[in-house]
Amino acid sequence: MNRKNLKIRLCFLVIAFSSLMSLIFCYGCLSSVQARASYRSYYDRALIAYRRANSQYIRLSKSYRLRKYRINWIRTIKSFQYVYIHYSRSSFAPKALFKAAQLYQELYGYSHKVSDLKAAKYLYKKLILRYPRSKLVDNALYNISICEIKLGEIKAAKINLRALIRLYPKSIYASYARKKLRELNYRVRYRYKIHNKKTKIIKKSYKRFNKEIAPPFYRAKTGPKVSPNAPPVKIIAIRHWSTSDYTRVVVDTSGPVSYHQGFLKANPRLHLPKRIYLDLTPAILSKRSPELIKIRNGLLRSVRTAQYNHKTVRVVFDLGQFRGTRVFYLDNPFRIVVDVFGEHYASSTSCPRGSIPEHLKNLEKGKRLSLAQQLGLCVRRIVIDAGHGGKDPGAIGPDGLEEKTVVLKVAKKVAQILKKRLGCQVILTRSRDVFLPLEERTAIANADKADLFVSIHANSSPNPHARGVETFFLNFALDKDAMRVAARENATSTKRISDLQSILKDLMRNSKIMESKRLAQYVQTGIVDALKKRYRGIENLGVKQAPFFVLIGARMPAILTEISFISNRVEERRLESNRYLDLVAQGIANGIISYAEATENAYILPKNYYKKEERRAQR
Repeated sequence: MNRKNLKIRLCFLVIAFSSLMSLIFCYGCLSSVQARASYRSYYDRALIAYRRANSQYIRLSKSYRLRKYRINWIRTIKSFQYVYIHYSRSSFAPKALFKAAQLYQELYGYSHKVSDLKAAKYLYKKLILRYPRSKLVDNALYNISICEIKLGEIKAAKINLRALIRLYPKSIYASYARKKLRELNYRVRYRYKIHNKKTKIIKKSYKRFNKEIAPPFYRAKTGPKVSPNAPPVKIIAIRHWSTSDYTRVVVDTSGPVSYHQGFLKANPRLHLPKRIYLDLTPAILSKRSPELIKIRNGLLRSVRTAQYNHKTVRVVFDLGQFRGTRVFYLDNPFRIVVDVFGEHYASSTSCPRGSIPEHLKNLEKGKRLSLAQQLGLCVRRIVIDAGHGGKDPGAIGPDGLEEKTVVLKVAKKVAQILKKRLGCQVILTRSRDVFLPLEERTAIANADKADLFVSIHANSSPNPHARGVETFFLNFALDKDAMRVAARENATSTKRISDLQSILKDLMRNSKIMESKRLAQYVQTGIVDALKKRYRGIENLGVKQAPFFVLIGARMPAILTEISFISNRVEERRLESNRYLDLVAQGIANGIISYAEATENAYILPKNYYKKEERRAQR
């Protein structure tokens, strides 16, 4: 009996042990499945958060309207930082950290705040310390050195560049680091050793250049200063607008490039005409860039492009009968503009009247007449430009009203009034909802030999209570508000606009600054007087000056008027009504007509002029 009981007990123990082991095995399997499920959900959440942040980044990079405001940059950076903070164990954390640092570095290019550059440097260092095995470490090291160079920390930048070369010798950023180190060492040597020799060489070559080329407008010009070791940009396209007396050619590039202008004499043996050329450095031709553009209008025959050497693209302009040329560049996006003027090109037509009497010449001292008034010039052709259009809606109001639709209505109304009252030819840059580049708008006015150019816009401000009417003419901006408006209309930041002042120095010599100021004063007064008759709270913000891309290169008095603030709810409702737009158009037309009459009738004598002269003589 005892043996039987023992066997039964042993069997029971074996069954219990096997069941216990099976239970433990099942529990382990279930726990591993749950762990895998939780990891999958963690990975999925990290992926969703990273994709959401990346979509914000793509939206920001494509829209210039979003890039204008700092808050949009900070929101995108915070969305990437959210991925790093909440999903630091995922593979998306180092990518998100790198993107946040990169955004701060890009934001510095717009804001020029040192704090943004320091924040980018801090995040790059955090990436290296937290994720040393990440594939982005070499890129982060290189970007840290770039930030330090911009901050003036040259010694620290050299240390990081050498560390990058030592730790990642096969990386592409190691080759960039070697070039950057050579460039930094060259800067130091150049500053102390070669400076005197360089100045002598420049003086000699400049004298020789002046002997070879007589006309003053053929002197060499240089674009923005670009490092020769920078990666080459691509020549994307070449656009042109041409008439018998005027041609504008625009060279589109993928980034900033320095250029050198030169002149080549005619070669009868090879049947080559006079030519000007632009050497763009560093640049390469893209597959889309054309090698030959035939124009054949007697002024400019053709435009040819070729890869001059491995980092230089030469653009040659074959010239016909011409009077002069002008070359300048515009930024964001970068493009080079070449204007060619014919021998018979004139920006204004003189009035059909007799010569000015001799006894009226003394009135100049008392009245301080402008040059246009002294010459008795007429207004016979006006170009009205409706801002934005097509894919560029301009500013958008709180209730969704778009600037491009409002200004097009006003432009059409102004054209009708001027045709009836002034009897002149009025040309609209756009009569429907289409997109026009800024340089094409001025080219239309130059090609049609317009006497006046008026660009119509609606204003916008981060302050929702801002309101009023203001008018601008081309000059250097003197206050922050004018810089802000110019930055918004040029689709770039205020810091970039202040850099634009170097571009304007050559252009101001030929611009009609004083006549533009007179026209702006007449138009501003006309709009304010017309609106104050029917509406309350119309603020006169006055006439201001700012560097607008749309006014650069105009060969006639040119202004830009901001009719109201579309960002203000009250003025947005007014801009929706035809009654308000009729008054705005009436005010603009009144200002233009007053300017035209004041210019043409400057020498018409007032009543009782001769009686006053006799009384003065008797006294």
